[in-house]
Amino acid sequence: MEGIGNILTKQPKDVIKPNKNIHSEAHYWADVISTAFGERKRFAMYLGTINRIGVSAARQIFSEINEGKAATPAKLFFWKASKKANIPK
Repeated sequence: MEGIGNILTKQPKDVIKPNKNIHSEAHYWADVISTAFGERKRFAMYLGTINRIGVSAARQIFSEINEGKAATPAKLFFWKASKKANIPK
């Protein structure tokens, strides 16, 4: 029989550890969106886009894409983000 100390120190194997590199809401959404689209290596690109268009606009675009059945959701995200960006021409 195991002692209570051994039982309390064991951690379940299926516990998901939070990412310690997430510092802001923009970082969080860049992580969520890049993971959902399967492009973890392009985290910085998503973060830059989210900082440019704003977190609320990025969340709105992401939810629109999740509701639809896009063949290439990442391309659609950046296309919609380019339409919402406030870039002077």
